[in-house]
Amino acid sequence: MKRKKKRFIYKRDRTRIFNDERSDVYREKRKYKDSPRCADCGALFLKGRWTWEESEGETHESLCPACQRIEENYPAGFVIIRGPFFSEHSREILQMIHNLERSEREEHPLERIMEISRNDDHTQITTTGTHMARRLGSALKSSYRGNLEISYDAEQIVRVSWSR
Repeated sequence: MKRKKKRFIYKRDRTRIFNDERSDVYREKRKYKDSPRCADCGALFLKGRWTWEESEGETHESLCPACQRIEENYPAGFVIIRGPFFSEHSREILQMIHNLERSEREEHPLERIMEISRNDDHTQITTTGTHMARRLGSALKSSYRGNLEISYDAEQIVRVSWSR
C-alpha cells in the first residue's frame, strides 16, 4: 500500500471559488490631498477612514457615505422586529437600540440608524451600515433571546429579522 504524500497548501495555491466583483458605490475609493469634512455631520476623512477627530489644517467640505445614504434614502441594513414580546416591551427595547447606536457611532461615524418606522405588526429600523444592523440583531438575541435571522443580499445589504 502506497502512502500519499501530504501536500501543503501555500497562500499562492489558494484560489477563490468565485470572483467577487461586487462594489459598494458608497465606499470611499479615492485618496484626498487634504482631509475633507462632512458638511452634514462634521465627520473628518483622515488617514483612509472617517473619524470624529478635529483637523489641524483647512479642510474642504464633502458628504460622508453615511450622509449620502441618508440623503438618497438608500439603507445598507434593515432590521425588522416583530412579535407580542416587542409590543409589550417596545419602550425598553427601543431605548436599548438608541443606546447601542450612540455607542457604535462614537467609534464608527458611518454606522448610524436612518429611520425607525412602526407598523401594526412590526417595527422596521434602517441603518447606514451593515455592521450596525447585524449588531442590533445580535444585541436583541443576546438580551431577549428569541429567533434571529440574518441574510446578506448581492448588493451588500443585510436583512435582520428578530421575533419573540
